[in-house]
Amino acid sequence: MNRVAQAGLPVTFALSGMLLLLTSVIVESASALAAAALITTLLLAAVADPPTRSRNPQRRAFGRMAAAIAALGLGTITVMAAFSAGFSLPAGWAYVALSGGSAALILLAPLAALWRANLAIPILRSERTTLLRGSAVGLTLAVGVLIGAYVLPAVDAFVAVAFGLVAVLEGVALARPGGAGLRRVASDVETRAVEAVIAHGPPEVIGFRRVVIRGTGGAEYLSVEALLRQQVAAERAVGIRTALESTIKSALPNLVVSVRLRVSDDANPALSTSASVLPSAPWKAP
Repeated sequence: MNRVAQAGLPVTFALSGMLLLLTSVIVESASALAAAALITTLLLAAVADPPTRSRNPQRRAFGRMAAAIAALGLGTITVMAAFSAGFSLPAGWAYVALSGGSAALILLAPLAALWRANLAIPILRSERTTLLRGSAVGLTLAVGVLIGAYVLPAVDAFVAVAFGLVAVLEGVALARPGGAGLRRVASDVETRAVEAVIAHGPPEVIGFRRVVIRGTGGAEYLSVEALLRQQVAAERAVGIRTALESTIKSALPNLVVSVRLRVSDDANPALSTSASVLPSAPWKAP
């Protein structure tokens, strides 16, 4: 992972978040507080749901749930604070606009170092997207406050409520079993790559199903279930999963691969090579 991005992500988010939080306390601005909460939520999502292959599934699930609870709490608090503050514009609105613009610039700074980097690597693409999302929060705050000052004061409160709701939605997305992100069906190329890996993979693997692509934070995850002929030892199961993930990753380098193992039993229907999609998600033979 690019070292500048690795250090820049937490540092810039911490600086911009503290700037917005300090502004909210001094000016008593609900929108600045909501922006700080949303930026914190975006950082939590990036840390708890990272696009990396070397991760412990249990630890990642626990981190995602903890981040989801924190995001839901922050979002709820900021929405309540926005309604409590009312629809009037704070007297120091100019400082709020300046703080939002400064936060946006701070979050954009690391992108200059990443401009010449190979952004085809998922982890770098994820960092770029996270920084852009955080910068968009600061820019939206600045624009919203300026519109509130010169057009309609209630816009500032609307921005605060919107930030809080987005933070809540981030929490809901993180709490989902598969994590945050939108899902899509794998393309023919991706499916054929998985099929080829299964066909030439460990002998214990006899089929696969549910090849799903999930996009989150600028990276894309590929998840697939692999069917084992019979129960194997825990150490062997880890080896099979690692081998499958590594080989699929080599064939599809822009995807973060996750393989789940399932054991065949007599109750399962016969393997199907049909391309039809059924609610039971039939197994496919390589």
